[in-house]
Amino acid sequence: MTIDISTLQQLDKFAKSFSQELTPGDLVFLKGDLGCGKTTFTQMLLKHLNYQGRVKSPTYAIYETYQLTNFTLIHMDLYRLSSPEELYYLAIEEIIDGENIVVIEWPEKGHGVLPKPSKTLCLKIITAKKRLLSLDIT
Repeated sequence: MTIDISTLQQLDKFAKSFSQELTPGDLVFLKGDLGCGKTTFTQMLLKHLNYQGRVKSPTYAIYETYQLTNFTLIHMDLYRLSSPEELYYLAIEEIIDGENIVVIEWPEKGHGVLPKPSKTLCLKIITAKKRLLSLDIT
């Protein structure tokens, strides 16, 4: 499925519908170039999952944890990893435990260590005002 995302309102609308499809144990990969909207999408997603607090970019912390009513959502950004093996130092097996929902930006940095995702979103910048979002649900 491919969706034309020309406004933040359209991305927010998609995040709302996507939030209703998530279940504990889901592993979501977010792919796309710098600045394409991966973190913005996750912020919108958490808003629609009724998270009331501040949602920070996990770029420097590698991951942020958000406790919701029925599950925990962990938002990871692997951009700064030097090698996939660094995920073992982060106790990746405990993070991706089948109970948490885990959203990972730059999953290609964890190639060979990360399991297969349940959903993959690819965001692509077409022009300064237009983005394309494709969804692969496996």
